[in-house]
Amino acid sequence: MLRSDPGRSSVRRRTSNRPDAMSFSLRLRSPVRLLVDLALLVLLLILSWHFKRFWWPTTQRGFFCNDESLMYPYRESTVSPQLLHWLGVHLPLLFLVLLEGFLAWRRGGVSTWRHLWPLWNTVRWFLYGHVFNSLLKSIGKETIGRLRPHFFAVCQPVLPDGGSCSDVAHRGGLVYHETYSCRPELSAATEEMLTSLHVSFPSGHSAMAFYGLVFLALHLRHRRWPLRGSLLGPILQLGCLCVAWFVAISRVMDYKHHWSDVVAGSLLGAVAAFVVVQAAKFEEAAHSHSHSITKVAATNANGNEKEGLGLGLGLAVAVADEAGRSPQLAHDLCLVTCQSSN
Repeated sequence: MLRSDPGRSSVRRRTSNRPDAMSFSLRLRSPVRLLVDLALLVLLLILSWHFKRFWWPTTQRGFFCNDESLMYPYRESTVSPQLLHWLGVHLPLLFLVLLEGFLAWRRGGVSTWRHLWPLWNTVRWFLYGHVFNSLLKSIGKETIGRLRPHFFAVCQPVLPDGGSCSDVAHRGGLVYHETYSCRPELSAATEEMLTSLHVSFPSGHSAMAFYGLVFLALHLRHRRWPLRGSLLGPILQLGCLCVAWFVAISRVMDYKHHWSDVVAGSLLGAVAAFVVVQAAKFEEAAHSHSHSITKVAATNANGNEKEGLGLGLGLAVAVADEAGRSPQLAHDLCLVTCQSSN
């Protein structure tokens, strides 16, 4: 005569109660998290676009009349702001959406939130990193107030005594002039050109280009796409870095920035991209791990214990492979599968 094991039956009851509660929790929290993320991203983008309204006035630094680093002529930008936004934001974001959409379709379609979640996770972290990079860049520009290399050509400064740096009395002096006024009628400078004279450090072009394109290159490396194992992926990554490098050095070539401005902007964009990509990978691995536990618990609740154990092992290996780690069964996943098989 077979006797029932009360300990085993209690474990089954506890296990069977988990999937419904966990799935309900996931269904409840996913829309809330989505709405919260959307609201926060909109607020951060507005803050980034209108940063000067929330920050104190730009620092007005002075100059030495014999400072040769400020005597370069004014030139138009090789990479215009419109082209920069396409290279550093719009095209990388479009490529990421197309890539993740294609991978979601290969994983089984785009009809469920589970399949579309990697796409949303990539987009939200890219936008967050863009704002993060933009805010740090803007804080540096407005706080430091470094003069651009074409300062004298655009400003044509007039000193308090009515003289200028071209006068013999001021040309060779080591006097730091903090009080002066510009004469745009002599240089035909616009209000925008005069306003941008004090925001040389760091280079915004370099920061934006390196962020968007380095993010794309790192994401291609993470996905191992296209043609895993070939040189096609690394060549695409190299192309991203070459475009970002060209944008950066064009700022020195056009006398818009000092070389140190470009180095600082490039490092800022690259570091921001690396940090955000790592955060996105960690979030994706955690989400896949949570989904694996939910799926194993649901399988065990239906009585398929051996199938659930095998599925748990297989999903643990898949999650580990997705996160780039060695296949090791997670502690809580092991608890679910081992309890149900006792």
